[in-house]
Amino acid sequence: MPNNHEAIHTNATVYPDSALLGCTGDSNPRKENAMSEISVTLSLFVEHGREQAAAGFYATAFGAQKVHDHTNDGELIAVDLLLGSMPISVAGANPRRQADPSLGGPFHPQSAGAVSAVLRLTVDDIDAVVAQARAAGAAVRDAVQEDDTGSRSASLFDPFGHIWSLTERKASASRLAA
Repeated sequence: MPNNHEAIHTNATVYPDSALLGCTGDSNPRKENAMSEISVTLSLFVEHGREQAAAGFYATAFGAQKVHDHTNDGELIAVDLLLGSMPISVAGANPRRQADPSLGGPFHPQSAGAVSAVLRLTVDDIDAVVAQARAAGAAVRDAVQEDDTGSRSASLFDPFGHIWSLTERKASASRLAA
């Protein structure tokens, strides 16, 4: 990893690594905006052939919007979704890699919760979202709970093994008064 005195080469232009963090003394817009150009898309892997079903579940349960299908030789391999403002790609795990883990992942969860990350959603009405997700096929992992500050949370397993942690955006005034 370079230290603050080394350079990072980008598009045939050399910038000190501090420039890529927006810590520059000059007015080069390329350097100042380097971090703002980064975007992140989460890829959820499901069993090969279940991409469309997973995308449908996320649309029904959480209101995700379908953006684009990716195909290879006419076969669906991934579905891009927008969940709120977060882009998510639902992709089928490669069956060859799944069958031979020595090839390296990514893998789809083999059982509910057999994942290395939890997806966290902040919602306006946790009771409604939990009910909607359950109706779409989710299983409750942790029922809705309220802490001492009035914050409410729950967690679910989706039908594809992923864990979703839900947090209510703000406790309603009527609930706090009760």
